[in-house]
Amino acid sequence: MLRSLFALCLAAATMTYAAPKDEAAALENLKREFSALESLRADKLEALEKKEAARWEARYKTSAQTKEAEDRIRSLEEAYGRLSGEASRLEEDWVKTRNESDGKKEELETAREGFKAFTAQVKRRVDEAASGVSSDIPVGLEARTLAYSRASQLLAGENPDVQAALEIFWGAGLARLDLTRTRALESRQAVFEDGTSRNAWRLRLGTVFVAELAKESDASQILLRTGSLQGKTFAWRQNLSGDYNARLREAIQAAVQKKETAVIPFDLLQFKSTGSGFVRGEEETAWNRFKAWFKAGGVTLYPLFAVGFLALFMIFERLFFYWRRSENTEKFMRGFRAFADKGDWQGAAAFARQSDSALGNVMLAVAENAHGTREKAEKAIREVLLKEVPAHEKRLSLLAAFGTAAPLLGLLGTVSGLVTLFKTMNQMGGSDPKILSGGISEALINAETGLAIAIPVLLVHGWLQERADTLNATLSARSLEMLNRIWPEG
Repeated sequence: MLRSLFALCLAAATMTYAAPKDEAAALENLKREFSALESLRADKLEALEKKEAARWEARYKTSAQTKEAEDRIRSLEEAYGRLSGEASRLEEDWVKTRNESDGKKEELETAREGFKAFTAQVKRRVDEAASGVSSDIPVGLEARTLAYSRASQLLAGENPDVQAALEIFWGAGLARLDLTRTRALESRQAVFEDGTSRNAWRLRLGTVFVAELAKESDASQILLRTGSLQGKTFAWRQNLSGDYNARLREAIQAAVQKKETAVIPFDLLQFKSTGSGFVRGEEETAWNRFKAWFKAGGVTLYPLFAVGFLALFMIFERLFFYWRRSENTEKFMRGFRAFADKGDWQGAAAFARQSDSALGNVMLAVAENAHGTREKAEKAIREVLLKEVPAHEKRLSLLAAFGTAAPLLGLLGTVSGLVTLFKTMNQMGGSDPKILSGGISEALINAETGLAIAIPVLLVHGWLQERADTLNATLSARSLEMLNRIWPEG
């Protein structure tokens, strides 16, 4: 750019130099122009230096900005690296925390399920204890019933109070245990076995002896185990055998008078003095013994006896039927042959009609078709046999079914008795032999009754089936005999 300006100035000077005539003037002009050019060059150089300075300043600024940007980028990269590492660490911590949270959640669910199962088990035990109160000794029943009811209420709902329920449950159990090791004499309003309500003294020794004595009269009663697994496990007995009532009165009066000793007329194990055997007059009649036996057998005896009575009715019905439809075969055939040998078939038919038996019906068909062909007579006989044979075998299959069903019903009663036995043992324990004997007695009574019904029913069914087969065979044989007699072969 400077070269271009200098060339232009030189050309201008040359042109100017040619034009003037005076060299001095031309030289002066050249000096002035040269000065102007120097000044212009200086100005241009100054401008150029300023531009260069500005360019270097801009470059410096750019370099500084670049360095600053690089430093910032580097710091940002370092910050990004730190943040990435922190994010990775936080992610690892989050994953770890989430896994721990899932584990804690599973543990919480397991604990909650365990708590629910524990609560359900506690409630089941409370309900079992509550259901067993009715079969327990009837002393302090109100307090125990209320306690178990309160415990059951605490265990109900979504937020059961298991601790409070357990405290009430164990409190009721300990109170029941205290009954077994304490004795008491108290005055109370008592309801006697005859239904009367009286003021009485009650003497209790643990849970093995409870007796009451009326204050205004000599009425006394004792609480005994019945040996039954169904209904009342305990019952008050007032009309006792022998002199038990008098001895009870003496024992309770001695306790009321605070005497040092008192003789208690009581069989501790109640083997010989349990249930109906302790009460006067209950064993005097066979009907009372049967009622006690039937009650001990349980509800399964009802269908068993129904099956037995139905089978007995069918047996008598079949016996009456065979008696009416049977006939003295030889005597009847002699009379019928007498008419047949003479060819008096009308007389033979009249003779057959006089007999209301199966053989008479078959011979009537023979007599009415004697003048026809043998095929026609055989057809008539087959029609009669198709009516008579089913009548002979009627109800025998049902009788056999009853004979088969009786031992099965007895087995059902046996299983029912054993189930009741184990349920009672679960509630009251198995240390009392009367509990075992009551359940086993119910089971064996049903088995015994089922076999007692099935054996004779099946034997009689076999005999009746043989009667029916014999009668059917007799009808076939006699009809064939008469056919051969009327239409001999050959």
